[in-house]
Amino acid sequence: MFRERITRQYQSLSPSFRRIADLILTNHEKAAFMSASRLARHVGVDVATVTRFSQQLGYEGYVELIREIQEAVLQEMRDSRAPLQERLDQAPNPVARMLWRDWANLEKTIRQLPLDKVEEAAEMLRTARRVYIVSEDAAAGLSAATQSYLSMVRRGVIALDHGPFSVALALKEVGPEDVIIGLGFTDYAHTATRALALGKKMGARTIGIIAQADCPIAGEAELLLSCAATEGGYLPSPTAMASILFALSHSLYASNLDAYGREVAQFEEVYADLTNGRPREQEQLAEEG
Repeated sequence: MFRERITRQYQSLSPSFRRIADLILTNHEKAAFMSASRLARHVGVDVATVTRFSQQLGYEGYVELIREIQEAVLQEMRDSRAPLQERLDQAPNPVARMLWRDWANLEKTIRQLPLDKVEEAAEMLRTARRVYIVSEDAAAGLSAATQSYLSMVRRGVIALDHGPFSVALALKEVGPEDVIIGLGFTDYAHTATRALALGKKMGARTIGIIAQADCPIAGEAELLLSCAATEGGYLPSPTAMASILFALSHSLYASNLDAYGREVAQFEEVYADLTNGRPREQEQLAEEG
């Protein structure tokens, strides 16, 4: 798909190519109905640059690129329900409007996500010796939550969100049987990006989950999953990325209910030992008191 082709090459694109890429990624519905000359005028480049951009992505020319974009738009139109703008206009307050925008982020992510790659990512997590989840800033909470979920199904899940020192300490023994997941919302995800590059160098498999095209993780991930996170706003929303991570975790749970049952039983036994056999509610009251 055109989105992944652009995202994977975004970091190496020239400034002129990036202007074209930004228009397509942020407003592909509008770009779908532009001729090469109109698109060139809109972003301030010449027609030849538009053609070279298409060829840089692996298409024969602009016609092939725009045809794929048009097919994506038509599919989205078939799948669409009530227009987002209608919901936004009827929202009673800013919180409700943001919730509808987040709904749009999630819907767009579901439509655009290549399901075969999602299943491949789930299989990588099922079979890996160890799973490292590297994140920073806004994604740190998501890595901790994902570690917690995955640890209820399998062993050897490590969340790394404390900077280069802890990442280096954990990844010094990474190998071909391991998987590294890099999470990034913005172009500041440098530690996660370098962790993926290091993992590839040491033979590990890598998964990148990103929220916007300029995130450098895209250039290092073996398997890339992109989610919508800035629908009509400035702050990257974690909703779509959290949904992808939970879906992957739930996939492992659903495929091995026996393992989940064993892990839960062991957890409850250890928890009972730590709390002297008191029910969880009583232990929480004791901690609060």
